[in-house]
Amino acid sequence: MEQTQKKHPIVSAIVDLGSAWAAHGLDAGKLSLQNSAKLLTRTADTLETLAREIEKKGEKTAPKPE
Repeated sequence: MEQTQKKHPIVSAIVDLGSAWAAHGLDAGKLSLQNSAKLLTRTADTLETLAREIEKKGEKTAPKPE
């Protein structure tokens, strides 16, 4: 009986430590995904701007039909 009482606090501490690491890992994953989403949004906006600029230049240099 004495041995199981000694294991219980150790098991509890291990479970607590594992839970803390799991929570930390999930938070880190969340931040990573949020940063990736922001970067992808900025990249998409840049590509859209570039596409509009190319369209404008194409309209200026396109030969006019007669």
